[in-house]
Amino acid sequence: MHRTARMALIISVALLLIIGISMLYSTSYTAFGESLLKKQLLWVGGGLLAAGLAGGLLDYRRLNRYAWWILALFVALLGYLGLAFILYRTGLAPTSWLKKLPFITGLTKGSLRWLRVWNFSLQPSEFAKLALVLFLAAYLPRHARHTLEFYRGFLKPMAAAGTVVGLILLGGDLSSTAIAGGVVFGMAFMGGVRLRYLTLCVLAGALLAGAAIRLSPERMSRMTSYRDPERYQQDDGYQLWHSQLAIGSGGWRGLGFTNSRMKRYYLPEAHTDFIVAIIGEELGFLGVLSLILLYAALVAAILWTGALAADREGMLLCAGVAMIIGLQALVNISVISGFCPTTGVTAPFISYGGSSVVASLLGLGLVLSVSRIGEQDAALAAQAQSPARREPACRLRPQAKASGAAG
Repeated sequence: MHRTARMALIISVALLLIIGISMLYSTSYTAFGESLLKKQLLWVGGGLLAAGLAGGLLDYRRLNRYAWWILALFVALLGYLGLAFILYRTGLAPTSWLKKLPFITGLTKGSLRWLRVWNFSLQPSEFAKLALVLFLAAYLPRHARHTLEFYRGFLKPMAAAGTVVGLILLGGDLSSTAIAGGVVFGMAFMGGVRLRYLTLCVLAGALLAGAAIRLSPERMSRMTSYRDPERYQQDDGYQLWHSQLAIGSGGWRGLGFTNSRMKRYYLPEAHTDFIVAIIGEELGFLGVLSLILLYAALVAAILWTGALAADREGMLLCAGVAMIIGLQALVNISVISGFCPTTGVTAPFISYGGSSVVASLLGLGLVLSVSRIGEQDAALAAQAQSPARREPACRLRPQAKASGAAG
């Protein structure tokens, strides 16, 4: 069972990576040549290496001992970005000063999401979601007998997780905030936290998200334009309107690989957030449907691995990784089809972006670690339950003769 679930996971993610690399080439080669493809291949290679090391060598139970420290690291990184964003938004620091801060790359879509390390850009929120999963997967089973208590079962873990979620929002990234909040809620619910406490968190989160939307003219315009993108096709609804045109023009089978028209002149950033729209145009409805089925198969394989895990830590870890990938895929596909306002959420394993693909592959490496440890524990348990093997009689006769001769 472990091996079957593991193979389903590996095959699903391999097919997603093949589709992602192929479509990245199709959407970017006319404008960027092969530069983006080469960078993405480097990120994919690094992510596969990290996944292989985590899945083959790492014991997730030992890593969980350091979950607090890992979470604290990303609190520091996100706090640094959040503080810089506040200084910029309040006018205390001009844009020119903002770019002089160490490791700061500048504003991206009106928010601070990236840190620059040497020649690489890192998005801490992508890895912070994985740190949240590690923390909750370690904390909730360890304090299972206190799960129904308010302080140790709810307030303490939610305060730590809420700090990370709040810092992501402080940097201006509302979409990642919503996904991280959904993951925290799902894991806390599966971990046994009282539903009435979690309901309070949902209400508080909804009020906070509403306030963040009302206070941002850009977010308000997105909320207005996504309801009728054709009416706002010349300004706020431009990207969504052309995304829907791309999907609609693809029909059932699409226009053919590399034959998209929207990527050439009309759809900006087609290789990142809106690459699924180009898949719809070039590969048609069948191509998008295949992509959705692959995401569903991957999430199912991760949850299957969690169901076979040796302990609750492994089960919750797999559930958290499944929610990260599943929610990101759901939000991205909902955005490009017009079911959600436009956000900056990438399609896992498909869109261009190093932080997204490395964090996703690292999460799958942790799932493979859960599978490996679970398979080893199951083999040891089966061996312990099997009756002791008796030596054949022919091997006992010489000993019997020797003991007779000695007598």
